[in-house]
Amino acid sequence: MNFLRKWGLRPLSLKGMTYLAILMAIEIVVGRFVIGSSSVQFSFTFIVIALIAKWYGPFWSVGVAVIVDFISTLFSGQPYFPGFALSAMLVSLIYSVAFFQQPKIGWIRVIITVAIITIFINLMLNSWWVSIIAHTPFSYFFGVRLGKNLISFPIQTIILYWVLNNRTIQNLKPNIFK
Repeated sequence: MNFLRKWGLRPLSLKGMTYLAILMAIEIVVGRFVIGSSSVQFSFTFIVIALIAKWYGPFWSVGVAVIVDFISTLFSGQPYFPGFALSAMLVSLIYSVAFFQQPKIGWIRVIITVAIITIFINLMLNSWWVSIIAHTPFSYFFGVRLGKNLISFPIQTIILYWVLNNRTIQNLKPNIFK
């Protein structure tokens, strides 16, 4: 039972559910504002995903990732592709393992976490999903997305470090578990 609690598998308080619903709505809205083309996009949803993972843990953040991916796809009008849901789940899981129940998050932890997500999810897995959808060789999308990820890596690292260690943002954390 302690193992399950460690990973965030606990009932949420009413305040915790409300905050989670608000964060999900924020993630959906922020996800609508992207920079780039359909194959190479940049948005600030990683901030909300990391906060959900830090505050709620793997169980809740992975579930939220699937729901938000599905709802976002409905709003976009694009056909649903389950590969991106898998990517969203893995990103949430990685953020949760790195940040959940960590009182202070250092630079090294943020750099390693963002590097893992950038290399394995953004560059490898998401490039593969896009190549499947577009019926284009993987190497094409990998090359195109490599430049974007080289630029976004330091930006995400700096923003995440600041957000996750910001006192004002940390004071927003509700008493989410019963």
